[in-house]
Amino acid sequence: MRSSASKYLHHIGIAAPISMPGRVFPMHSEQENKMNTELIANIASLLEETGKAHHAAFAATDGDDPEWPIWYADYTRDRLASDFGFEYTKSQLIYCLMRADLEHQARAPGEDWVSFYAREMVEHCAPSPTPAADTLSLYYYDGCPFCGMVRQTIDHLGIDVELRNILFEPGHRGDLVEARGRATVPVLRITSPDGDDRWMPESRDIIQYLQKTYG
Repeated sequence: MRSSASKYLHHIGIAAPISMPGRVFPMHSEQENKMNTELIANIASLLEETGKAHHAAFAATDGDDPEWPIWYADYTRDRLASDFGFEYTKSQLIYCLMRADLEHQARAPGEDWVSFYAREMVEHCAPSPTPAADTLSLYYYDGCPFCGMVRQTIDHLGIDVELRNILFEPGHRGDLVEARGRATVPVLRITSPDGDDRWMPESRDIIQYLQKTYG
């Protein structure tokens, strides 16, 4: 078994976020189910392979390894780039794995971890196959510093992005909560030409995606 990301964060001296008891998040919405299921399945297969290899490497401790994200990043990084086009730095991949583990514990601890991690990785980091034809919408509110950082990137790149203020338009907030289970912003909604929606949270991931895709 893996040591959890919360244990890893404690190991390196960073406090892990605390999940809120009694709050239930949807495991995945109808919109999220439209994401590329084949891509998710292939990444899940790679993660399952990685888990088995890691367990074999740490058989003496029954797979327990407080620095498992580093090992996983080393094992998967080249394959993620060559097979799926995920251009991570090692530190970015470690961060992504740790965040996926924390979200798994907070939102869906009973769900199979490989499937959950794979969906998180696609949601946050997968390149779009049709970037020029995608429709982009940013869910935000004025005064949010992280939203401001994303808007600055949008302005700098000159991208056509519809701004959807969740405080001024209750319908936008409702759409966001329905899709994500919470109204945390910023979130970039990427709608493909076929009408499939992908909801990308986290200002860091949104900025990185916009810069790589449209920079």
